[in-house]
Amino acid sequence: MVKNKEIFSLGENKLTTDYEVILDLGKQPWANGFLKKNECGKEPTYPLQLVYCNKPGLLQLSYFVPKETMFLDHSYISGTTRTLIDHFYKLAVENSNDYNLDKENDIILDIGGNDGSQLEQYKKLGFKKLINFESATNICKLSEEKNIDTINEFFNEASVKDELEPNSIKLINASGVFFHLEELDSVINGINYCLKDDGVFVAQCMYVGAMVDNLNFDTIYHEHLCYYTLKSLTTLLKKYNLHLEDTYFDEIHSGSIICKFRKNKCKITERTKVLKKRDKKYNLNSFRQFAASIGKIKFELRRLLFSKFILGKKVWGYGAPVKGNTLLNYMGIDSSWIEKIVEVNPYKIGTYAPGSHIPVFKEDENELPDSYLLLSHNFEKEILKKNKDIINNKGVSFITPFPVCEITKVPK
Repeated sequence: MVKNKEIFSLGENKLTTDYEVILDLGKQPWANGFLKKNECGKEPTYPLQLVYCNKPGLLQLSYFVPKETMFLDHSYISGTTRTLIDHFYKLAVENSNDYNLDKENDIILDIGGNDGSQLEQYKKLGFKKLINFESATNICKLSEEKNIDTINEFFNEASVKDELEPNSIKLINASGVFFHLEELDSVINGINYCLKDDGVFVAQCMYVGAMVDNLNFDTIYHEHLCYYTLKSLTTLLKKYNLHLEDTYFDEIHSGSIICKFRKNKCKITERTKVLKKRDKKYNLNSFRQFAASIGKIKFELRRLLFSKFILGKKVWGYGAPVKGNTLLNYMGIDSSWIEKIVEVNPYKIGTYAPGSHIPVFKEDENELPDSYLLLSHNFEKEILKKNKDIINNKGVSFITPFPVCEITKVPK
């Protein structure tokens, strides 16, 4: 038997050979590294391999692209999607009520808070003391424009001790970033350092259970280092004396878990018990079955797109999310299949998708294809509602990858 090469186990904070390869998506470029025209074909590629580390029971990537490559300057903006803003507002109201937060004095901190969209919802509720720890200099400017105190640093133990007082933060939020962290041990130590003894840490993570159920493997990309079940997340944080109090499933980002941790042991909520029961079925065997099912999606989607191609139909991509590049590159779909991708994010318009080299244009309702491949499928409901007229009245169809189907009519 060939011994596994050593990889770094995030759950154990050390090198290990005790892991199993679950899914190998080949070598791919950094999926959020949208390109200028003269950069096409020159982008580096890295292994994109999902593995299961046996001892901590954690799904993670086998190879980490350096955080400085991915997070010092990037093009993702939280505030471009109404669905996400609504989710952030709902959560802010929930946390404000559940934890009786003091709007004048309690400090709320967001790790990797992007353009400040989450903290902006607390600001709407009247909270005065808000801090955004954001590593991307270009995105920090958007947060600062909202008059949110923004620290342009990676959140880790060293930066926290430089910038913050111990035991000073009432609520720490990590929305869609807690699985990004190659310095996981240092980040959790930083949380422990600055979180008040009666404070709460809120981790919002895309849920492995949803990925397994929906087969949406496109959530696997280099920025996502860890893929949490409820069990693996709580086991990890318990080692640092952070204890789960409350959690629930939410449909945001194709299925996420919202988890709330305290420094002291606490009684768990009833909805936490419900999710714990569901979580038990997501194990090594279910991960193997998930990986075995991916080939069927690849076959069905390529067959549908090829049928459009041979009929001379024009297919464009809708949205240029990072996950879309995992999908396109794994399936071998390039600009010979899809002429262009349309977007509203100004940081992506005028660029080319890494790997596939499909150009990204500004969305224009006066210029339409025969079909859109819905790359931003995690916001499907919002997008279909927005485009109801062109679907129902102009004959433009939307192709969704999970499951593979063609939408030609939207109910009124």
